[in-house]
Amino acid sequence: MSDHLTRALRAPRPRPAAQTAGGAVLYVDAVGADPNHPDIEALGLLEDLQGRARQERAELIGWLLARGFDVDQIRGAFSPMLLPANRMIGDDGTLVSAREISESSGVSLELLQRLHRAVGLVRAEDADVRLQSRADAESVLAAARLVDLGLDPVQVVLIVRLLMDGLTGVAVAMRHAGLQALLHPGATELELAQAFEVLAHDAEPLFGPMVDALLRLALRHSFETEAINVFERAAGSLPGAREVAVAFADLVGFTRLGEQMPPEDLGLVAFRLADLAHEVVASPVQFVKTIGDAVMLVCSDPLTLLLTVLDLVDAAAADDFPRLRVGLAFGHAVNRAGDWYGSPVNLASRVTSAAPASTVRVTESARNAIGDPADIEWSGPEARHLKGLRDEVLLYGARRVPVREDPG
Repeated sequence: MSDHLTRALRAPRPRPAAQTAGGAVLYVDAVGADPNHPDIEALGLLEDLQGRARQERAELIGWLLARGFDVDQIRGAFSPMLLPANRMIGDDGTLVSAREISESSGVSLELLQRLHRAVGLVRAEDADVRLQSRADAESVLAAARLVDLGLDPVQVVLIVRLLMDGLTGVAVAMRHAGLQALLHPGATELELAQAFEVLAHDAEPLFGPMVDALLRLALRHSFETEAINVFERAAGSLPGAREVAVAFADLVGFTRLGEQMPPEDLGLVAFRLADLAHEVVASPVQFVKTIGDAVMLVCSDPLTLLLTVLDLVDAAAADDFPRLRVGLAFGHAVNRAGDWYGSPVNLASRVTSAAPASTVRVTESARNAIGDPADIEWSGPEARHLKGLRDEVLLYGARRVPVREDPG
């Protein structure tokens, strides 16, 4: 824990307030507040609170008021103790209308409102209503400039929505990490408010470079795995369906585990599966997504994908993890916004459901594409009726050739 956070969590004692480079107060000492003080009581912000909780909230409110937050901001905040941290990362409490942002930025009102909806901001029927914070309303302006570079507005809206979908999970994880770092037995609302403000101040300069570097990494890897063939270049069209291997790996008995474990532990099991998958996946294999108790992987080379899922099954067994089962299919699929659609996706999912625990089952088309590498041992085929499919499907078992010990 940093020195700033350690100081913020200690019992308040007289000292000067720290300030940001712009002169705004970053930290001030605790403001003693009596919950029965008529000024605090009259604010109506202590209702339904009793005892220590009432005392702590009154202390927090007094401190927030001294910091320049008004009663409406405090009353409207879902968690008042996070107001200072929120201000530190851009929200100064100023409300603006969509039209004001449109006119000041030069972005068309229609595009601006579409981008606002893409990131989940509330849309007012009247564009002149000051409903959104300035920080929120301006958050999409950089993305809007992509239209000036020639990108289709529909695609820019999709890009923004996907970014927000991904970053929402990141924000939740960061908030959880912050709470874990700051919470300690007996921490008051005021102490946490001060500590969160310091943490936000120290971490804020890292946000931009962190997201920028990772986005560039993702772009570089997407260029490596999404080629445009000669026919698409000649037609001037977007990449269409292409041959790809698809695999799903899911946890055996996850439903039964859910009846035996508390939700928090069950969630950790699913997260651990994603961690294991990320540990074994390397380009050109792509980790596509998690779906509840399963992960989805794709690769243009079916043999590379097969070796990866075999590694994943072995990693789960070595980690004393619930057993996995894997289904792998090969065929034409299309990539849209990072996800894949087509018959091999549906087939791989069905095959996974039919695979025994701790095994990998491969469709006939994938088996033929992979061939007979020296380090793979095949079993089967076995004809299976799979849910949702009219005809029988031939499935092959795949495993690594056991390493024979040298008798010498």
